[in-house]
Amino acid sequence: MVNTQIQLACWKDVPAIASLLNECAHHMHLNGMSHWLDLYDEEFVRQNLLQKSVYIIKQDSKIIGCVALGLNPADHYADCWPDIPAADFYLTQLAVHPDHQQAGYGRLLLQYCLGLIGDGTMQLDAVSHYPELLDFYRKFGFKQIAEGIGLGDHRYLFEFAHSSQ
Repeated sequence: MVNTQIQLACWKDVPAIASLLNECAHHMHLNGMSHWLDLYDEEFVRQNLLQKSVYIIKQDSKIIGCVALGLNPADHYADCWPDIPAADFYLTQLAVHPDHQQAGYGRLLLQYCLGLIGDGTMQLDAVSHYPELLDFYRKFGFKQIAEGIGLGDHRYLFEFAHSSQ
């Protein structure tokens, strides 16, 4: 992980982030998970930059991962979990390019975001049919607080609170 840096994304990063998210979506589709297919075009990424803090991780100046940290839940939360208390922050689109997965970059991005929230709470959701990802979040101290159907998939809602560790 030499020459690795995490920084806030900017407008010039939009094409590379969209490409990264789509490469991850294609890789997941090849592994039987299609929930990211056809979601992430450049307009989606631009809207994310307007509504959330999007962070990128670069290796030798090439974007190899990203994550979005926002103050509002995703739209499907209201349908999926209408009675869940709000969190201070919401994490979405944690993605690492398939060529760089299993090398610790996702861990670095998640640790970075956890460092940003201070004593705040963070929620995220994950599809139930991705056990490696569910275990990844649990290892960081995220607790499953709910489950439901959202965007056509069975999903778990996780929360991180410093007092829950």
